[in-house]
Amino acid sequence: MRLAVLDYTVGNIGSLISALRRAGAEAFVSKGEGLKDADAVILPGVGTFSVASKLAAAVKEYAGSKPMLGICLGMQLFFESSEEGEGQGLSFFPGRVVRVDAERVPHIGWERTYATGACDLVEDGYYYYLHSYGVEARGASYEAAYIELRRRYVAAVCDHGRGIYGVQFHPERSGKKGLTVLRKFLSLVKS
Repeated sequence: MRLAVLDYTVGNIGSLISALRRAGAEAFVSKGEGLKDADAVILPGVGTFSVASKLAAAVKEYAGSKPMLGICLGMQLFFESSEEGEGQGLSFFPGRVVRVDAERVPHIGWERTYATGACDLVEDGYYYYLHSYGVEARGASYEAAYIELRRRYVAAVCDHGRGIYGVQFHPERSGKKGLTVLRKFLSLVKS
């Protein structure tokens, strides 16, 4: 199984590639090339919305034909727009990314995460977060998990029909639970 990991050219994605290999996947870095030959596409969590949205547009045509996993910024790109900067999101889900209301921003560290039951990609537990922006939870059917800061924010999304999944936390930094999330995504890719 070959996974394309988009490289927005503004951060290090080495730890994600290593975690995917530990989970049993062959991952390669792409700046938009080779996507048609990949079994799935991952939008990683490094960079800024305005820069990443330009490259992320290359994956839009594969929605529904290739499973996708968005991590942190990658998940934010699945929404319509962001306060972080210019650029259009992929609009897979309705909503706007906003600056999080937390004790400290960026919000960094392990956070209790609550699964909603919308999909089994994420289970209740602690995951590692590093973000300044997020999507406020509204109880929508695609919201698979949430966290409680000063407000409730979406921690995971899923659309089984189109094979689109996203997590606000960093599974590559979330220990065993994070590795479980990556393995569950790989099992969805195989099915």
